[in-house]
Amino acid sequence: MISRLHLLRFVDRSSVLHRAGARSKVLVLIGLVFALSFNPGWPAVGIVWATVAVGIAVARLGAGVVPRPPRPLLLAIGISLVFGLLSGGEPFAQFGESEIGLGGIILQLRLFGVTLGLLGLTLLLGWTTRSADLPAAASWILTPLTRIGVPTAEVIAALTLAVRALPLVADEFATVAAMSRSEPPGRHPIDKGMGVLSTAAVASVRRANEFGQSIEARGPIVVDIERANWNPSDAIVLVVGAALVLAVSFS
Repeated sequence: MISRLHLLRFVDRSSVLHRAGARSKVLVLIGLVFALSFNPGWPAVGIVWATVAVGIAVARLGAGVVPRPPRPLLLAIGISLVFGLLSGGEPFAQFGESEIGLGGIILQLRLFGVTLGLLGLTLLLGWTTRSADLPAAASWILTPLTRIGVPTAEVIAALTLAVRALPLVADEFATVAAMSRSEPPGRHPIDKGMGVLSTAAVASVRRANEFGQSIEARGPIVVDIERANWNPSDAIVLVVGAALVLAVSFS
């Protein structure tokens, strides 16, 4: 069971989403991101959330893949909702003899809905796609931009490094969080915070040094652009994805 927030951690299953290539899924993800960015209304947010839920069911991932949000994140959300309630704004709700503006908290909830929906789409992509396939997919998608002077080679190299480093960063965060929880009780919060920051800094420097040495040993990053081999699963994903993009755009 996956309980932590793992990005781009492949979960091996046999489904339409797993059989589809990374190119088609990345194209659908880009389309949904753009559509939701231009139309972040409640119907569009609902469609995205439903897409994530149905995608998890179709991919036969199970509810165990959904991570438990960390307590600091829940605390930050709660504080932001309180400030949103205090900011007021239309519409107004009548409580006794006073009116309370709900506009701020509704805006905050919609912001969280959009953010968590996009995060869910990203997680769904990572659960059904091997991370090694993403750089080639990005290379295939970005190659036409070279005609207008976009340095696609550098962008793809940076993306490849980010994909390779993301699991390492997640592991280091988990290690630092575990060490912070093992601190003896009664320690001053400032001392505890300084200890956590020191541990994170040491771990970051060590990982960066190891990563740099491995890159130097392997030489420059070269991503081969393979010819796109489409299969029926890709066709299903693209057709359904196009319908979802239209639904989000015009909802």
